[in-house]
Amino acid sequence: MSAEAYVIGCDVGSQGTNAALYAADGTLVDTAYEPYDVDFPRPGWAEQPAHLWEDAIRRSCRQLVGRLDGGADAVRAISFGSQLDGQLPLDANRAPLRPCLIWMDRRAETQARALAERISPERFYELSGANLDSSHGVFKVLWVRDREPEIFERARHFVTPGTYAVLSASGEMVVDASNASSVALLDPRTRQWSDELLGAAALDPALMAPVVPSTEPVGTVTEEFAAATGLARATLVVVGCGDEMAATLGAGVRSEGEVCDVVGTAEPVCASSAEPHADRTMLVECHPHGDPDAWLMENPGFVSGGNLRWFRDQLGGLERAVELAGGGDAYDLLCREASHVPPGADGLVFLPCMQGAMAPEWNGAARGVFFGLTLAHTRAHLMRAVLEGSAYALRDILEAMGGSGLEPRRLTIVGGGAKGPLWRQIKADVTGLPVRVPQSVETTAAGAAILAAVGAGLYPSCAEAAGRFVSYRPEVHEPDPEARSVYDGAYALYRDVYAAAKPVFERHAQR
Repeated sequence: MSAEAYVIGCDVGSQGTNAALYAADGTLVDTAYEPYDVDFPRPGWAEQPAHLWEDAIRRSCRQLVGRLDGGADAVRAISFGSQLDGQLPLDANRAPLRPCLIWMDRRAETQARALAERISPERFYELSGANLDSSHGVFKVLWVRDREPEIFERARHFVTPGTYAVLSASGEMVVDASNASSVALLDPRTRQWSDELLGAAALDPALMAPVVPSTEPVGTVTEEFAAATGLARATLVVVGCGDEMAATLGAGVRSEGEVCDVVGTAEPVCASSAEPHADRTMLVECHPHGDPDAWLMENPGFVSGGNLRWFRDQLGGLERAVELAGGGDAYDLLCREASHVPPGADGLVFLPCMQGAMAPEWNGAARGVFFGLTLAHTRAHLMRAVLEGSAYALRDILEAMGGSGLEPRRLTIVGGGAKGPLWRQIKADVTGLPVRVPQSVETTAAGAAILAAVGAGLYPSCAEAAGRFVSYRPEVHEPDPEARSVYDGAYALYRDVYAAAKPVFERHAQR
């Protein structure tokens, strides 16, 4: 083995997989990214075939190993930070029976309403730390049972994307507590499947994978995985955790009052805690952290970067063409245009509910809305309103955290959305909090690498490993008091628009 040791962390997201190679001292050595698409068969539906994750993990790891001077033997372990809330049925041979219903899928509204007749939302939250909401995995399992009974009959397991990633690498089928918690059948205090919740859903516990710590090495890579990636057969596979937990860990957010804003396709907002908390409004959930010694108060994420991508793809054709011709990043070009629009977008408000709402409340029937359009508004106003709408939803979540006893005092923004200075400043101004950014904003892969390092025995704890893996950029975005005053009024308008639209959302959902 090389004198230098390395670990690989894989961010298995909904738009692609980002694999990162880290040296044992926490130095980022190399990254590789493999994109893929989401299928939207109907409005509110969102699916992905599992082979997309498997192929992307293998291709990205092969790139890293192929460029590593020390050779494959130097890589000690691999781990994963995987998209939460998805459910994938497997047959007796552990082969997928259909595409995965991923986190943004909202088809199971009927199943959520039916379960609410058997157990109250308040009791459900008390038992699971999670909301009785169709975004969570249990309702996707119930949808398959109700609408695709032939598949349900053949299914022997329902697994999260994280479990499938570990299975494809190691041949072992397990789930860590954070991924299990997104199914909404886990007791976050005991970190075991809840008999009461399984009973209410009438599901056989044998369908669920065994729950193990996120830092546990479950074995080494399979011969097939080693051949596909170039990794040595002795490479350990460490279980890993959910992507937002990994992102929070990789951002170094460990102290009370520190909040991690994970801006990817969705925008999870997470605060670490030494003890489990409860939010009486149930806007913020309580889940096990990626660090086995902590919990996470979090909102699992309204669609955010996904809205921005929609705007780019549907209304930014010119910028896309410029990007493809090598003339700059399309998002940067659109944000430059939006930077000339004043705070508040001249009265234009956007509700970021393109796949349902997670703020200001959980509402699967909610949809995206532009309000206040006039002939004076331009495309730049629309772009700015999209950026500001996500900042208003972020403020909803921070205020709920404050009500649960976790008072936010600083934001650490990570993910692809952290790259834009305009968006960072808007969030500082809307929330009134200072905003910092890690040196590497792709912290989900970093968090997975931290778990790999702990699982491989390179560090005794996640806290010690994070202290070596994480550093921050010197610049900090401080809130502008003048802009903050404007945004107070714009935020009130955003809340009024949501309240006015809510009856329409509900009538539409009942059709």
